Amino acid sequence: MDDKRIEAFEEKLAYLEMANAQLEEEIFRQQQEVDALTKAHRFLLERIEVLQDGAAERDALGQGDNAAGSGECPPHY
Repeated sequence: MDDKRIEAFEEKLAYLEMANAQLEEEIFRQQQEVDALTKAHRFLLERIEVLQDGAAERDALGQGDNAAGSGECPPHY
């Protein structure tokens, strides 16, 4: 009776160790993906800021979009 119980515990332990290893691999993969997405997100935020700063500078210099600023249509209309 004890041998069967010990064998059953060993089987469960082996299964749990295998499942734990698979979970560790999946967590590692997901963390790599999160890191890559975070890096891309930061890059896009910086790019948006640069574009907004450039647009603000053009507006300050009076070089902004004439159609948006004065209500006039651009010359190609």
